[in-house]
Amino acid sequence: MKYLADLLLLLSLNSFSSEEIEVIPERTDKNGYVEPFKMFDDLYYVGDKWVSSYLVKTSAGLVLIDSLESPYGHWIPESIEKLGLDPKEIKYILITHGHSDHVGSAEYLQSKYNAKVIMSYEDFILARSQSAKYSEESHFLLPSIDSFAKDNDELVVGEKTFKFYLTPGHTRGCLSIEFYVQDNGVEHRAFVVGGHGTNFIGLDLAEKYIRTIERIKRVSQTPPVVEVNLANHPQWAQLFERREKRSEARNPFIDSDGFKKFIAVLESRGSKKLQEEKSKASE
Repeated sequence: MKYLADLLLLLSLNSFSSEEIEVIPERTDKNGYVEPFKMFDDLYYVGDKWVSSYLVKTSAGLVLIDSLESPYGHWIPESIEKLGLDPKEIKYILITHGHSDHVGSAEYLQSKYNAKVIMSYEDFILARSQSAKYSEESHFLLPSIDSFAKDNDELVVGEKTFKFYLTPGHTRGCLSIEFYVQDNGVEHRAFVVGGHGTNFIGLDLAEKYIRTIERIKRVSQTPPVVEVNLANHPQWAQLFERREKRSEARNPFIDSDGFKKFIAVLESRGSKKLQEEKSKASE
């Protein structure tokens, strides 16, 4: 009888310890929390202070672009609810590249809502490498990949088409994404550059970065020109400053000249990085 009681207690404790406790960080400015906000009729910001995450509403469900660092992406479901939408409607999670601040919470969201995850194969390998190196306190799990995006692939969700461009440089498999958003029913071409930073090492990547920016510049100026810069770090597109200028008469997120200036900055940074890597290679 005592054996049976001990066995039941052990099973109970093992069952309890195997349950993963859901960690949701405190929503504070120090932690980078930002209240979600609407940018267009069908586009919302659900990212934090440092990393962007965009939610696209379609007639066939929701599409999330990037998932934030773990556990800060655990804020996303409540952010979606605050916007009057249902996180259970997340059908796809599109990942721009394999750094943890973009892919870190994808598995968490996928496991909750059975969403399909799409990223490039090259950056899935990068994410796997990063995940293996993380400490127990800051680990993230890899999502299951529904499909690996290739250059010029398209994904159709409801009435929306997402076009993918492989744009290596920041990482070897950066995925840039193009689609259209609506403002008062009028369509505007939006573009997510897969990776902006030059915090990589190697002449090969520096040369790829230069070619990528040249390509994005060319593609973005093909009519209708890109008018909406969905930078995957908010400061690159002055998202919060633009939010404060939003009015019924004017949507400050529509700015074709702003996107051109953004690309010019990336060109300049890329040229500087290329010279640095050439100098290292000649030493």
